[in-house]
Amino acid sequence: MIQRVHFIEYNAKINTLAARPIFPKYGTPLLAAILKERGYDARIFLEGVSDMRFEKMADCDLVCFPVFAPAMNKVRACARQFRQERPRVPIVMGGPHVCLFPDSVVDVCDYAVRCEGDEVLPELIERLSNGGDARQVKGLSFLDGSQIVHTPDRPPPAIPQTIPDLTLIEGFERATRGIGRRTVVNTLQTSRGCHFHCKFCPTARLFGGAYRTRDIDSVVRDVRAKVRYNPFIFVVDNSFLGHRKRAAEMLHRLAKERLGAHFIIFERHEIGLDADMLQLMKRAGVRCIIVGIESLADENLQLYDKRQASREVVQAVENILAHGIHVIGTFVLGGDADTKDRAPEVNRFVEATGVSLNLFIVHDEETDESKGLMIPLNRRFQTYYERTDRANTDFYDYLTGNFVTYFPKRMKPSTLQECILSIYERAFSHPNIMRRVWSPNLFNATFGIAHGYAMKRMTNAVRRLADAHYLNHLRRVEQGLYDENEQLIEKNLASLDRLPIPRPLRDQVDFRSYECLVPLLTMPALIRYGLIRLRKRWGGGHQP
Repeated sequence: MIQRVHFIEYNAKINTLAARPIFPKYGTPLLAAILKERGYDARIFLEGVSDMRFEKMADCDLVCFPVFAPAMNKVRACARQFRQERPRVPIVMGGPHVCLFPDSVVDVCDYAVRCEGDEVLPELIERLSNGGDARQVKGLSFLDGSQIVHTPDRPPPAIPQTIPDLTLIEGFERATRGIGRRTVVNTLQTSRGCHFHCKFCPTARLFGGAYRTRDIDSVVRDVRAKVRYNPFIFVVDNSFLGHRKRAAEMLHRLAKERLGAHFIIFERHEIGLDADMLQLMKRAGVRCIIVGIESLADENLQLYDKRQASREVVQAVENILAHGIHVIGTFVLGGDADTKDRAPEVNRFVEATGVSLNLFIVHDEETDESKGLMIPLNRRFQTYYERTDRANTDFYDYLTGNFVTYFPKRMKPSTLQECILSIYERAFSHPNIMRRVWSPNLFNATFGIAHGYAMKRMTNAVRRLADAHYLNHLRRVEQGLYDENEQLIEKNLASLDRLPIPRPLRDQVDFRSYECLVPLLTMPALIRYGLIRLRKRWGGGHQP
């Protein structure tokens, strides 16, 4: 009989933005809350917050691992320990990586969940408790002897009305109380899926190609439950405005409720062309929009199937900023149209507009070559690592979006790695972060600084690893594959058989960097904001 269910969530090995804040993935507290509603004793063990001693984590009847590629090796190590010391405890794995690549985990788990777990996990647990056949549960993959069994796909479920329960995180109450309490990064979901199918984005596969919205009453309850931890809420929807009429209804409701929440959302650039919606979003508490700019080169945008032109995106970003809403612009670098000259273009755009920056190396989650891959399999390092040693998974440590893991077409891997670091180091230099101190936009002058130093900390960690060994690894694997103009020589690549696997990473968690500097730099903006509020209350002025 299964009664106690533990979720174990690991971080990537390198310094992440979640080193200090409490930042669980959205799905883990939701699934734990769903099980709690059904009478199970559910607990979450979150690395960096919870007591992660094995004997405590293993005191359960079933264990679930949310799997993300950079944490894969930690998950595999813990699962093996369960197999050795608690062999009768069923091991279930899920999450984005498992959805995309279930075959990569079936050797260390009993069941891999290939879809959203809201329905499949409770059904699986009930069948296991009653001695039922897991083959009847749709959306699972598992080993039967040496053969991998994939049960039929499961239709995407409606978004549950259950409120994710952060208090189910072991150690959460202790970490959020008293002097030195840690900040909670609140997350919220109001929809799932996206109407677009950008080639580098796995959203369509992760959510079954279906766009669904959440009941507005449950959204309000969710926000109300979380603002006590932190008024800033990160909305994890891939497309917040995927259903415009319903989104407007929800925003009107949030504005009416006056919950005191400030939202950070994802949305395509088209929102910047909709003045009415921007005004409504600001009234409802939207303070920042993460816009997928991706590239300033139209050639790349066509390659990514973004269905947008760079000129339109730039105009949209300027419109959003003009409405007093901050922008985080996301870029990807390393597409077939990219050369090392792209790096200064990105920096000039960021400095000219004042947007914040998130930058990733181009990746391609698709493996079906019939679908026209952005990065062919013969250009991916993983193809050759698996030929070298199929059992060695050390390369997963580097799949964070910050390390080059393929052969670009128009620059060497080492050049692309240096480009990424140079963009970050310039964008998140002390002068560029500090210039936000006197920004008239309060969000820019507070969150912009906190985000900047979080990114600077991460950049420093990646730079240390790159200089210590990873750049040398890239120079070794690229040797003889590029001409003097850094163009990939396809015929030389065709003769490549295998590659040396990079060394495994050690955990690098930095809790101290800039912890005193960030509050100091945000103080002028908070004082200015307080004075403006006092002037308004006394009727002596207006906000400039």
